[in-house]
Amino acid sequence: MASDLYLPQSWDEDREHCRRAGIPDDLVHRPIWKIGIEQIERTMGNGLRFDYLTFDEEYGKVPAFFYELDRLGQKAIGEVPSNFRVWVKPPACKTFRGEQASRRVDNIASHSPAFYGQPWQEITIKETTRGPCVWQVKSAQVHLVKKQDGKSHCPIPTDRRYWLIVAQNKKTGETKYFVSNAPAKESLQTLLEVAFSRWHVEKWFERAKQECGLGAFEVRTYQSLIRHWLACRLAMFFLALQTQCLREKKSTDHLRTSRRRNQCAGLETVANKSPLMETNSTRLPISSAT
Repeated sequence: MASDLYLPQSWDEDREHCRRAGIPDDLVHRPIWKIGIEQIERTMGNGLRFDYLTFDEEYGKVPAFFYELDRLGQKAIGEVPSNFRVWVKPPACKTFRGEQASRRVDNIASHSPAFYGQPWQEITIKETTRGPCVWQVKSAQVHLVKKQDGKSHCPIPTDRRYWLIVAQNKKTGETKYFVSNAPAKESLQTLLEVAFSRWHVEKWFERAKQECGLGAFEVRTYQSLIRHWLACRLAMFFLALQTQCLREKKSTDHLRTSRRRNQCAGLETVANKSPLMETNSTRLPISSAT
């Protein structure tokens, strides 16, 4: 669990205000997605690698976040907003003409032959207490929008292609859009299981706020904030570790033990870690699948 302070631009421009709050001069405003990349780089620097990362729209809405993950060689799948823009096929030329422009993913899902020409696939994401969680999905390989091209500011497509997955919940009618830099040969089942594993992250924060006071504090200085974060993380680590130990002592026929114990939010953060492992630890709703 990594924590960094997100400093708003208005605070960064008022360094005297920051000094009164004990915020170091070298801590400046950074977009949330850049904080995420820095945390991933630090994690890799500590020798930890992930099969996949997953994240929400706050990160997925920024194409540069995917490009930085590509630079790190890190596979990932994340949710993107409905107005996220891609090309199914690269434009014939660099132009501002509308017929060559990128399209919103919700528009492509409804009107592109790459999607309406294929049937929905039903994929069971996981088994829940209320029955199987089933989503209908379609997918295609697309090009993202690179940085604008020089002085012309003309958007251009990426050379490589990415997954675009459209998922609909049969029961609720909810629609989600995911983009992934996974290889084209990867299975949809694997990608969807990773994408929906964010539940563990959200559950971790929910329990940390309810049980360990993560959301119940009033401090005035940066040092106090860091201390509070550290105390909450240590408490969550202790509780998760003790929960794991207690579950292992129960019989296999006891409800929510052994076979299903890995579904307990928080356990995935302590697996294969030393109790004394130091982490460069604010909220980063990025989940890892190892």
